[in-house]
This record gives sequence, structure tokens and C-alpha cells, in this order.
Amino acid sequence: MLFPLLLAAMFLLPVAGSAFAQAGPSSAEAIQLANEGRDAEALAAFRRVAAADPNDHEARLWIARLHERMGSPDQAESVYRSVLLEDPANVEAALGVAATLLAQQAPDEALEVLEPAEERDPRNATVLALLGRAHRMAGHTGLAVAYFERAVAVAPTDEHRLRLNDARRSYMHRVDTHAFSEQFSGPTPNSRSGDVALNYRLSDRLRVLGRGQVERKFAISEQRGGGGAEWRWMPTTTLRAQVLVGPDNRVMPEGDYLGELVYTFGRATWTGGFRYFDFTGARMSVFSPAVSWLASERLELGLMYAIAWREATTLPADEFGHTVHVRGAYRLMRPMWVQVGYAAGIEDFEKLTSDRVQDFRANTVSGGLRIDMPIFVLPTLTTFIANYEHQWRSRSNVNMGRVSVGLQQRF
Repeated sequence: MLFPLLLAAMFLLPVAGSAFAQAGPSSAEAIQLANEGRDAEALAAFRRVAAADPNDHEARLWIARLHERMGSPDQAESVYRSVLLEDPANVEAALGVAATLLAQQAPDEALEVLEPAEERDPRNATVLALLGRAHRMAGHTGLAVAYFERAVAVAPTDEHRLRLNDARRSYMHRVDTHAFSEQFSGPTPNSRSGDVALNYRLSDRLRVLGRGQVERKFAISEQRGGGGAEWRWMPTTTLRAQVLVGPDNRVMPEGDYLGELVYTFGRATWTGGFRYFDFTGARMSVFSPAVSWLASERLELGLMYAIAWREATTLPADEFGHTVHVRGAYRLMRPMWVQVGYAAGIEDFEKLTSDRVQDFRANTVSGGLRIDMPIFVLPTLTTFIANYEHQWRSRSNVNMGRVSVGLQQRF
């Protein structure tokens, strides 16, 4: 009797050893891999756990989370949806579907998932914040502000406050005041300028603009004014037009005409602009594509290129000029950003004067601070900006220093 039992054990041991070798890792081991940042290994481990037990929703949710973390929102969405179909009350699966749809720029589909989730749990801060993101992406900025306010009331986290402030900045009316002083090397007299602009919201899609500017340069005092409009053609696309006029100006433009298209996708904002300046005895047309990228919650980067066609009575033929701007902003703390920049060519077309129309070659470096000052008691936001620029002009051997201060008030 003992011999047959031993013989059977000898045959069973290899089978048991093989089964043990094929057994996958436990969920705890897979979670540990994910927590250590070994996403690819964790994904493979959770796939084996889910293959052994397809009803293990937690393992499948981990698979979806890892796809999301690894930059595959479409794959994450399909896994979240599979769990949601089997368990319609699974809030995390619903939120996962909504978040991945937003990552794929599909706010309307995200709203179809989030609105039933809000009915089930109207005080879930994550649901409210996702609803705010979805409405903002869909172009319903007023609703987005309302949902972010509710999310902050339930869970006043830094992320929720930042999203609320950002939505308010894009939604509220705005008054911008700006002043600068320029100092030149050599006998050139100093310059001074003041600028006031109003950006007023008529609706979620339409805003009107008004602006006035005074400047004293080369011992001549001049002014100009005008207005324009911004129209949100689609949730991701805005058209902007502006006209500023200053009859009889000699240093500032007599006419300044701007048309611009702004397109936002994900963290990048692309701009294509055309601008026409009319000076006494000279004209300039400028085409300027640009991109601004929010690299992270703390870092913004921007690049702009401009080509200008110059026509002047003193020139034998048209001239072409090229300009490149590079800028960056880094958030040191929640309300404070450090800004730096470099420009080759015309450093700022908002400050264009007649001395920059003809063959203008210069290098300009800049640095400054932007301080966002939220006031949560009142529905308003204030931003203070201070900047310094130093410019080397290669053709005239003139250096310029410019100090600028600005205040943006939203209401």
C-alpha cells in the first residue's frame, strides 16, 4: 500500500510544481509594483490576475489606471467601460470613463457619464471637478465656474482652487492697466507710456474689447484708441479682431489692425495672427504663428515667430524682417510665477513705434514676476505683473532698459 502511494506522489509532484510555477503574482504584489512606479511590470501582473479571475473588478480597474498613467487614455477608457457595464453603480469606473474621455477631448460624451453620477452623489468633489472640466472644454465657462465653486466648497484642495481660479480668469470681465518707462543710452530722451484695456463678456461665446494708450517718446506726446471683439467659434477655437487708430501720430502707428485665430488642444494653444501697421510714410504687415504649452502645473513655455514686410517711402524696395520670441514661466508657489524671455528682432509688437519699422536688429532679454492674488470672499481676481527688459540694438549701438508694471482686475 505504501509503494503505490509513493509512486502516485512522484507523478503528482511535477504537476503540482508546474502549476505553482505558472501561478501568477497576487494582487498585493501587483499593487506593490504599481506603487514603486514599475508600471509595465504591474500592468503585466494585473493582467495575469484578471485572466485568472475575470470578475476581479479591482484588478481590471488597476489595469485601466495603469493604461491612463502610461499615456493610453483610449485603452484605459475601454477597460473602465467594461467594468461599468458589469457594475453600473461603480463610481470609480464611471469617473475613469469620464476622465479618459476628457483626455481625448470628448467633453459631450464625458457629460453623459458624469450627469448620472452627479444625481447619485451630488457632493462628490471629484464628480463636480470633472463636470467643471467637461463644461469648460465644451465652452460652457459659466457652468464650469459654478461646478468648480461647488468642488472647492466640498474639498478645498489646491488643485480645485487652481482650476476654479483659472476658469474665473477666462470667464470674468477684465480691466488691464499697464505702464512702462524706457531709458536709452546716449542722448535719446526717456519714454513713458500708459495703457488701459477692457475685455467685457457679452456671452460665453462673445466678448467686446476697448483700449486706449498714451505715450511720450522722442519728446513727442501721442495717443491712440479703439476696440474689437472675440468670438468663440468652437469650444477649442477663438477668433479675435482689433482696430486701434491715432490720427496724425508720427511715432506711434496711425492705424493698427489685428486679426487672430487661437486654437487650443490639450495643454497646447496655437495662434496664427496677421497685423497691419500704418505709420506716416511707412507700413508694415506681420504674420506671426505662435504656440504656448503648459508643460506641467508649474511650467509654461512659449515660442513665437514673425515675418514682417516693410514698405517705406525712404526704401528702394520692400524689406523683410524676422523675429523670434522664446518665453517661459515657472510657478515658485501658488500665487507667484517667475517669467523670463528672449527676443531676436522686434521685442513686442504691442509697443511698436516708428524707430522699429525699418531694418531693426536687436536682442532683448527679460525677466519678471507675475503674482495672482485670489480673493475668495468676493468674486474677483487680481494679477500684478512687474517686468524688466534689456535690449542691445546692433545697428545703432544703442542700449535700452524698460521697466513695466501691470495690473489685471477681473470682476
